Amino acid sequence: MSENVSSNVLFHFTKLMKNLKSILRDGFFPHYCPEYTLDPGDRKAASKGRPPMYAAPLVCFCDLPLSLICKHLEAYGHFGIGLDKKWGLRNGVAPVIYTHPKAQTRQPILRLTAKVAKGGNETQANDLKLLAAYTKPFSGPAWRNNRVELKVTFYDEREWRYVPVVRGAEQLFLGKEDYDNNSKKNALHRRFKKQNALPIFPDDIQYLLVPNDNLILELHEYLIGLYDREDAILVTSAIMTTDRIQEDV
Repeated sequence: MSENVSSNVLFHFTKLMKNLKSILRDGFFPHYCPEYTLDPGDRKAASKGRPPMYAAPLVCFCDLPLSLICKHLEAYGHFGIGLDKKWGLRNGVAPVIYTHPKAQTRQPILRLTAKVAKGGNETQANDLKLLAAYTKPFSGPAWRNNRVELKVTFYDEREWRYVPVVRGAEQLFLGKEDYDNNSKKNALHRRFKKQNALPIFPDDIQYLLVPNDNLILELHEYLIGLYDREDAILVTSAIMTTDRIQEDV
C-alpha cells in the first residue's frame, strides 16, 4: 500500500449541495476570503476576536489522499469534488507558501514590502500582492463561521490555491469596509466569474463526495440534466459518501 502523503487529486470541499452543483455547472471562480496574516495588526485583531483586516479572492484545494481528509471535512464541509492534479497544473493552481514569524523567508518579504511601499513601480506592487495572496502562516488563528479559532495548523491542510491576476485599478485585497460592502464585493465576484473561471470537464473529475447515500440519487439526477448520457455515467461513477470514507478509515 502506498504511504504517500501527496495525492494525484486536488480536493475542494463545501458545506452545501447547491455549491457543489454550481461548481459542476460553472466551474470555479474566485471569491473573497478573509484570512489572518503575519501582520501585527491581524494578530491583534485575532486576539480580540475581531475578523481579519483583509480578504483576497481565491479558490482553495487540498492535496491530501482520501485516508487523510476526515479532519478537513469537519472544517470545510462534506460535499466535495476531487480533480485530477493535471487539471490544477494546467490551470495555474499552485501550492501555498507556508511561513512563520521566525522563518528565513519572512524578512525578505518584509523588506520587499517596505521597498515597494517607498517607491516601487506598479508591476512590483502587483507581483508582491500576488505573492502575499499565496503566502499563509504555518499555524495560527483562523476566521471561521464568524468567529476566531485561535490555534490551527494550516500546514496540515497541504493547501493549493488559485488567485486571479489583477492589474491597474482592480483590487486584489479588500479591506474590511469594502469586504462588508456586499454590492461592491458581489460585483467583483461577477467579474471574476466572467473573466477568471476555471472550467471543469467530466474527465477531470476523479471524485464527487456527498455526506450520505440519501443524496447520491439527487446528485445523479442533476448530472443527467447537466451532461450527455455517457458523461453522466462517467461522472456518476465517481460519487462516494463521506460517511463511508469515515467508517473505512
